[in-house]
Amino acid sequence: MKKTIKRIRGIWLSVCIAAFCVVNVYAKEEQTPVVYDSGSGYTAEKITHSEKDVMTTDGIVDYTGNGTLAANLENGEGDRGQNYSWGSIGYGDYMYIGTCYGAWTSTLQFMKMNLGHNYDDAVMKEALDTYYHGHMYTGEEDGAEALGILLKLNVKTGEVKILMSKELTGQNTIFRNAVEFKGKLYFCGAVNTIPCIYQVNPQTDECKQVYAGMTMEEYMEAYKKGVSVGIRGMCVYEDKLIVSCINTDGAVICESENPTDQQSFKVIATDEELFHYPAYNYCDSIYGGSIFDMTQYGKSLYVSICTGKPENAIDENTMQPFGIVRGDVQEDGSWKWTSVVGDKENDGAKYTFGIDPERTRSGAANLISFGGYLYIGEYNDEEIAVERMLFDNDFTFMNLNFEQPVNFYRMDEDENVELIVGDEDEMFPEGGLSGMGSGFGCNENQYIWKMVEYDGKLYVGTYDASSFLLPLDEYMNDENADQDWKDKVDGYVEKLCSDYQGVPESAVTCGEYLDKAIFGFDLYVTEDGIHFTKITDDGFGDPYNHGCRAFGITDEGLFVGTANPFYGTQVWRLSENADLEKTDGGDEIQDDVDAVNDSDKTDRGNIGILVGVLIAAAVFLLAVYRKKKQK
Repeated sequence: MKKTIKRIRGIWLSVCIAAFCVVNVYAKEEQTPVVYDSGSGYTAEKITHSEKDVMTTDGIVDYTGNGTLAANLENGEGDRGQNYSWGSIGYGDYMYIGTCYGAWTSTLQFMKMNLGHNYDDAVMKEALDTYYHGHMYTGEEDGAEALGILLKLNVKTGEVKILMSKELTGQNTIFRNAVEFKGKLYFCGAVNTIPCIYQVNPQTDECKQVYAGMTMEEYMEAYKKGVSVGIRGMCVYEDKLIVSCINTDGAVICESENPTDQQSFKVIATDEELFHYPAYNYCDSIYGGSIFDMTQYGKSLYVSICTGKPENAIDENTMQPFGIVRGDVQEDGSWKWTSVVGDKENDGAKYTFGIDPERTRSGAANLISFGGYLYIGEYNDEEIAVERMLFDNDFTFMNLNFEQPVNFYRMDEDENVELIVGDEDEMFPEGGLSGMGSGFGCNENQYIWKMVEYDGKLYVGTYDASSFLLPLDEYMNDENADQDWKDKVDGYVEKLCSDYQGVPESAVTCGEYLDKAIFGFDLYVTEDGIHFTKITDDGFGDPYNHGCRAFGITDEGLFVGTANPFYGTQVWRLSENADLEKTDGGDEIQDDVDAVNDSDKTDRGNIGILVGVLIAAAVFLLAVYRKKKQK
């Protein structure tokens, strides 16, 4: 596993801060939080299970057995099953988080139930446990499931309160997105499988359903047909809440001025008005990602759509890329929809599917308005790639994705598109304006997953596909990999792949990509939308943090929620170094330093001894860390 200097810097910074705060050492022994120093002016401090290092169990809450959870346990073990900070939003001193539970085990169940891969559950679990040496979460030891939850995290104190859970409310929550509207928080996704929207009153913590796209009977009928029905797209446009959904008529977009009342939701776009672009079956791209993201830009509503279907696939290993449509309100209150990225010949789109004809891997796109432009981040189709690797022992789809890591574009008010991050090609012969190649120069960056504007800057987080492929990297590239382990891997691959014939050439090619990879998500920041500063390219020093999945803007600053299907999601406080000094006791530190300077030689001597001890501790920690990494 690749070493990281930045992790060491994090340990050193933690000890240095402790050394300056000498007065507090005498008063109270406190555990030093894990701190990641980017080396580029930004620092991240781990606030969930802050006493526990990276690459250890987190998940925000604690698993207490038999499918039950607890919060704020002293020396709590964490919950590996709460894999992602998924639908998340900041409010006051809190970050509200809807988690994704058992991300990859759920994905495998979709493959089994909806895509016809009839594997044995026990064999699959044994295989994953072997492949990942037990690092991948494949279920609780007691066989029970806690399922997805909604919680609120006090970012000042670290205190957690669970608002919705199987144990507390009898619900399995799957919230993908969240927005604030008129003083209330709205979460969209599914609860107990039904596509719905929940309202949370941050003053009382009351949680109630305000919209359901289907009844249980309608859901069951759709499920049998292979329809993926969860709600993903949601935003605020002017003074209305805008949501997407799959109902019995297909994909729709609705608006509401008063979302407390389900009857207030009015359909403003049908599948037909969206040019029949939405792909919403499990066999489609991004597992039927459909209406993927929405945002207001200028006076218009822009909607990115997953369009790839088996019938319009470009070839066996290439699905049709994403589309983008624009919605404009007419004088009579109706909406007019225009294809911007889509079918140029039949629908009059300005750009072909995926914007650039040579870009064929992105099944979806994420959107954000910043600095007078609409920014468009590519999102490659990983689900089909994973399916092919697991059940066909074929890495071709994944290799083509690695060949085209994600681009980052921006569009102006006249819908002229510029390439910001990306390789040169016929459409953009000069490459990206940032000077950075596709994937920010890293083939493993396969999603521009989450973006946020904070304090006049745009933060851009990625999904790193290499983290999921750690076993292949070990198998193909680690000369010291245990042969007995390799033999076991071969055995399980043979059981899961009916036509197994040994290691394919596509696996060799994929291994070559992984040999160059830095494991863990990337996070970048820009003030002008063109020039980027790298905050991390290794998941805050944790290779299992494969995605930057959530941001929360609170009164205490900007917070980051990770996607980690191995040891559970983490939440980090992100600060510029100047902000860290100001908000993390900078005044107190300076007071302590001044007190040292004004004290007599005896006091200086005592404090000098203490600082010496702390520095010795730092050296010891570094030695332990290096020894640990060498093993």
